[in-house]
Amino acid sequence: MTTLVLLLLSQGAQAALHQRMPQQRSRPGAEVSMQDASQPAVTARAASAALLRIGTVPFCLLPLLPLVSDDLRPICEPLLICHASVIIAFIGGLQQAAAIQHDLPPWIAVLAIGIALFGTTTTSAIATGLISTHLAFITLTVAYLLQLLIERTIPPTAKQSMLAAERQLPMIVASFSLAVGAALT
Repeated sequence: MTTLVLLLLSQGAQAALHQRMPQQRSRPGAEVSMQDASQPAVTARAASAALLRIGTVPFCLLPLLPLVSDDLRPICEPLLICHASVIIAFIGGLQQAAAIQHDLPPWIAVLAIGIALFGTTTTSAIATGLISTHLAFITLTVAYLLQLLIERTIPPTAKQSMLAAERQLPMIVASFSLAVGAALT
């Protein structure tokens, strides 16, 4: 699991640092134009991909910390559930935006936001004692898997604008992490 965390972080940092650097001119002594100099060294896409990988770290670490010390369980479980709820809402927003921008069928937008709301409601339900931690983990695992299924129906042109390829592995890691959380509670 530590290897996966390091791999995700290194890929994100590498992508952020090396994407869209201004190109050097082929002639020695040639000046860089203002257009080249004004381009950012890091694109928004690269920075988002790096943040995406960093956001995956809690999914890798929080389920494992209670194995080190059972005293960490009351801290790690709610943190993982809250983090998963925030991220599932973000994913639903991206899917809804892609559906609107690319004129996809309305059911994609409605389902994406519906699943996101269902996932985030889990945090409120656990905070008020309506559901157990175990059920919260199961609910969020199902929500992540449903979000992955929605993304399989979205055309490739829409997937590019929502970082679908970059989010696939982190979403699978999140689903697995939440399933592990359910198994350990």
